[in-house]
Amino acid sequence: MLKARALKDLCARLGHDFSDPALLKVALTHASARAGARPQEDNERLEFLGDRVLGLAVAELLADSFPKAREGELARWFNHLVRAETCAEIAQEWELGAFILMSGGEAGSGGRSKKTILANACEAVLGAIFADGG
Repeated sequence: MLKARALKDLCARLGHDFSDPALLKVALTHASARAGARPQEDNERLEFLGDRVLGLAVAELLADSFPKAREGELARWFNHLVRAETCAEIAQEWELGAFILMSGGEAGSGGRSKKTILANACEAVLGAIFADGG
């Protein structure tokens, strides 16, 4: 269970206070948590949203920062920035692994440090921030 103080610290790292904290909880819920006695919503839909939010934000940043760059050059920079490895690194900086709700089996197999799970959680958190605050 996510403790209030720990969530407050996480929100400070994220730079966003959630008006709907339930969005953050969903963003931090791995699909394996659905198998428990009390099935719950997982982060897959927020991950989908967050992936698009991240892509749009990075595309806009690159276009604004490099107004004379050609499309191909922007695309190469974009592909270097918007990828699972980068999202996993950001998730590690935010220390998301400690907050992800997952099954005991997933946690026992190192799920909290798996790059794919961390990258997906990062995107889901971005989606939750967008859904909560635009």
